[in-house]
Amino acid sequence: MTQLICYDISNNNLRTQIGKKIIKYGLDRINKSVYLGSITENALQELETLLYQLILQKGEPNDSLIIIPVTPSQIQNMRIYGHNDLDKDELAGDKTTLIL
Repeated sequence: MTQLICYDISNNNLRTQIGKKIIKYGLDRINKSVYLGSITENALQELETLLYQLILQKGEPNDSLIIIPVTPSQIQNMRIYGHNDLDKDELAGDKTTLIL
């Protein structure tokens, strides 16, 4: 399922660590602290546990992490203003590849 993960982390090192972990699990950075991508339920549980532990151990009291499931229709209905290389068809699972 596609997930939207965003965070507000005050510590630069922790913020970098969390961003790298999210990318390692295959999500795409779509904004400074916002990631979107498909991830299996098992991988999501693993990532969520890992991120929770990092925030618990190294985070500040006001730090936060939000994970939101996103449907393909929500991705297609997304409005983007300004520059962004986001491929909505790919993220929604609507893009097909023809191999000859």
